Amino acid sequence: MPGDNNLNQYASKYAFGYRIRDFHTGNDFGHKQNRDLHGVTRGQYHILLPDGRVQNVIYHADDTGFHADVSFESGTTTH
Repeated sequence: MPGDNNLNQYASKYAFGYRIRDFHTGNDFGHKQNRDLHGVTRGQYHILLPDGRVQNVIYHADDTGFHADVSFESGTTTH
C-alpha cells in the first residue's frame, strides 16, 4: 500500500528512559534508549551494585551487532 514505508520508518524511531531510586531499599538503576531512522539503537544504563559500585553501560546496536562499553564507579554518584 502507498505510504506503508513511511509508517514503518516512523514506527521504528523511538526514545524512552526511566530511573528508579528507592532510598528505603537502596535500589538505584535506570535506562535510556533511542533508535534512529537508520536502524541504529543507542543507549545507556546504570545500576547500583550490592558492593556500592555503580555499573555503567553505554551501547549501540547496528547491522554489525551489539557494542557495549562497561565501566564501574566506586562510591555514590549522581546520574
